[in-house]
Amino acid sequence: MATPAFAGEDVDVLALLSKANRRRLLENARDERLPAGTVAFGAGGSNRAFLLKEGLARTYWALADGRQATTAFFYPGNLVGSRNLVPGTPLMRGPALVFVQVVVDSTLTLLDLPTARRVVAQEIEVVTAIATYLAARVRYNLRMIAVRSLGNVPERLAYDLLERASRAQLAGGQLTVKTTHANLAASIGSSREVVSRALKGLRDDRIVETAPGMVRVLDPLRLAEMVRTFVI
Repeated sequence: MATPAFAGEDVDVLALLSKANRRRLLENARDERLPAGTVAFGAGGSNRAFLLKEGLARTYWALADGRQATTAFFYPGNLVGSRNLVPGTPLMRGPALVFVQVVVDSTLTLLDLPTARRVVAQEIEVVTAIATYLAARVRYNLRMIAVRSLGNVPERLAYDLLERASRAQLAGGQLTVKTTHANLAASIGSSREVVSRALKGLRDDRIVETAPGMVRVLDPLRLAEMVRTFVI
């Protein structure tokens, strides 16, 4: 088996596989390049699975009244739609509740499901790799819950801005948040003065730019990295 590649608790699935099994899993797969803000598909209602080859994506729950909640951010090497790879498991049908949005220009490697399901059924190494990845995602997702209350102010602010900006991108095409320092402070449980200092740090690092009542995210990948590296 190849040496595992970890980034925190995020696992590069292909790095867990031998060269032969990488080739088997990727047989008949195809790359798809998507621009920032594209809703790739409904992960819960689409018969697809993909590896994020390049970029940044998020999954989110969406209700009929328009409310959304981010469930996870995905990084290069991460797998989405793993349930559809389990042999004998019925493929998902009907309307999706969970959707996939690419936050920056991204490349997805779309797996050929019949091929991938056959490989999973035949190769224990592939099963182990997927199980290792899913276990890592559980810990990562717990960190995403914890960062909102246990992270420091820059980390909590990074998550809040990234989630707000992603929602704004779906509505208007831009990673621009209409908000005030006071509103951000209330959202992350801090004070306006502390949030203003944190925003200044992000602004000095060219991660965001601000104007009265507005924060524009210039570098979502760096915001995502701040969230990703939170340790509990």
